[in-house]
Amino acid sequence: MNFLWDIVLCAQEQGWKEEELFFRQAQEYSPFFEPSFSCVNEQQIDSGTIELNLLYRFADMFQDILAPEHIGLKEEEYEEFRMFFVDAVLHAVLYTDLRHGLSKRDLYIRKIREELLDGTFWKEAAGTFRQIEHLKQNRLAALLLSQMETGSSLIIFRRAVLILYPEAMLYQMRYERKKLLLYLSSRKTDAGEQVMRLVQDLFLPTGFELRIFWQYHFGVIGIEDAMKLDETALY
Repeated sequence: MNFLWDIVLCAQEQGWKEEELFFRQAQEYSPFFEPSFSCVNEQQIDSGTIELNLLYRFADMFQDILAPEHIGLKEEEYEEFRMFFVDAVLHAVLYTDLRHGLSKRDLYIRKIREELLDGTFWKEAAGTFRQIEHLKQNRLAALLLSQMETGSSLIIFRRAVLILYPEAMLYQMRYERKKLLLYLSSRKTDAGEQVMRLVQDLFLPTGFELRIFWQYHFGVIGIEDAMKLDETALY
């Protein structure tokens, strides 16, 4: 984690919300780094208080307020105000920082993910989408944008399934091309069913029928691994 935006993205991946993060000037820091973690290669956010070296990139904005004697104040004057002011400014700066270098497509993907989460895209699906991991949400949003651009297809549906279940196996019936069989090695749960229903509703092309086999693969004559006793689903 090298910069403010990088720290926040890592924190979000670990379940932190932006409003839970408090940014402040570090008491001890290296002049060569923006973050001020005890470990240079730190990858975990253990506290909502994030200490930074604000003089690394933001000296023009903060050097006077961090050195109050330059503006005629004593060090302890308005100390609490200065602390919360720095946090508020950095939260505002964050939005520009996060968008630095983003393409137009990246912004579209973020907007789709945001609308999926708040129910704007599809109100009934928002609760289920929130159950999905942050990184997988982004990948599904990117796939949804691709579908908007090119139309639905089995290729996109398969990619969506593999985002959630990398070990999944999708079969298409030879003589009934619109009938699909999907094997998922995971145990069947209510949450898993809801997520798979969401994927079907978002990505499965119209007219296709899908049957899902959870945990146990259906039997295939001649394939030894698919014909194990007590580990074979009936089809």
